[in-house]
Amino acid sequence: MKAGWKETEVITAIIEVADNLMLAVGSNAGLDALEKALRRKLE
Repeated sequence: MKAGWKETEVITAIIEVADNLMLAVGSNAGLDALEKALRRKLE
């Protein structure tokens, strides 16, 4: 690669970013569910 990265390093970095994004999406979904439950309880 032009920036000095090997192809395997680029693929690994992309997979790491994708994995972190999916973990964040899952975490956000859990927080959204908790927020909805708390709002219902407070009503």
